[in-house]
Amino acid sequence: MSMKTVAIAGASGFIGQNLINQLLKDTDYKILALSRSEKESKTERITWKKCDLFSVLDIEKAIHGADELIYLVHSMQPSAHLDQASFSDYDLILADNFGRAARKLGICNTIYLGGLIPKETKLSTHLQSRYEVELALAENIENYIFLRAGLILGHGGSSFHILLNLVKRLPIMICPKWTQNQTSPIHINQVTKTIVEILRLEKKEKQVYDLASSDSKSYLEVLKDTAKELGLKRVFIKFPVSLIYLSRLWVSLISGASRMLVYPLVESLKHTLNADPKRTYRSQTFNALSVSEAIHLSVKDTKNKDYHFSKRRTKRKTVRSVQRAILPKGYTARDVAELYMHWLPKFLFPFIIVTIDNQWVTFSFLHRRLKLLILKWSPERSTTDRQLFYIKGGLLAADQDRGRLEFREVLNGSTTLSAIHDFHPALPWYIYRYTQAIVHLIVMHFFGKYLEKISKGIPHE
Repeated sequence: MSMKTVAIAGASGFIGQNLINQLLKDTDYKILALSRSEKESKTERITWKKCDLFSVLDIEKAIHGADELIYLVHSMQPSAHLDQASFSDYDLILADNFGRAARKLGICNTIYLGGLIPKETKLSTHLQSRYEVELALAENIENYIFLRAGLILGHGGSSFHILLNLVKRLPIMICPKWTQNQTSPIHINQVTKTIVEILRLEKKEKQVYDLASSDSKSYLEVLKDTAKELGLKRVFIKFPVSLIYLSRLWVSLISGASRMLVYPLVESLKHTLNADPKRTYRSQTFNALSVSEAIHLSVKDTKNKDYHFSKRRTKRKTVRSVQRAILPKGYTARDVAELYMHWLPKFLFPFIIVTIDNQWVTFSFLHRRLKLLILKWSPERSTTDRQLFYIKGGLLAADQDRGRLEFREVLNGSTTLSAIHDFHPALPWYIYRYTQAIVHLIVMHFFGKYLEKISKGIPHE
């Protein structure tokens, strides 16, 4: 029997690094580790592959030869010099890309680690995004196991270090009402051991499991336990109002973590995040830790170790822009792309002229000779549910080899995403940012309204 090969998306993150160590320790599997940057491996069992997850083609190349896939990606940091999108739109695109690549290569088995989903119908943006990732993967992958976890404790985890910094830096802590909500954090070792155990299963079927400690505690109790483990005397004062929006600000200021990271996480604290007993995963080979035991082990892990919240740096002045809109019933991504090409010159009449010549699309200003953008449709990379155009020139585009415009269907055909990736503007950056970039957002906003009218059957010509 040949050695199994596992591809890990998000391999350089907190969970990914710990999982790799667990795989090296407990298995003989080969590992394809996907990362944004070049990395060298210290063992022959690991092959690091630079991979842009915004590119389906890049993913196909990176996971080629894998027997199983593990998806650990969460897009909470900027991916371009100018981001015109929410993290939830990015997460949806990345998961859809990964699923499409897996489907094309015929890789059936995938494990995804997301967040605990409470029973409330209105989820926080963060948890709704985690659920949408599940839907995007499930659309494309035959056999999947979705693991859901709340706060994952351990050195290197950003959420855990936010918790640590709050306890270390605040001798007196005002505890809003949300700190009384119950949660069941889990130690990173329990997470990685569970993934390895599931990887060893001969047959995988569509399953969703919750990962949790053997008990649960309130967030306030978690803070108190952490202070006790650190040997710090802290005063905790209960406050009867949730103050979620104010909490976001002070958590970011005190912990030192960026608002982009903190705000979505804190907004999710309005939910009680306990595992569902009916789908909680319990191992046959190891016992679940209690919350107190997990905190003890995590604090012990951090002793005499430094930690700095990562700050993503982007090379060159690139633009990524994603807009989400309703996909009218019966319409496809191909239909949306054609609608856009015909709607735009009407919306911007008489300034913009759109010329379509076979695979070439040209956007001109007032006269066909003043070519603002030149696109080339990619039939070999396009499908009915995803249309891809490469940016090939024009007065508004600098030289580029990966700039592209796409339209795609997601979430079982209910939603369309229009996106620009890796675009390099020709205009000086500050001029671009306050002219062309703003115009693009306005245009896409009204195009979304146009699609909404079609979906409602409102006359739109």
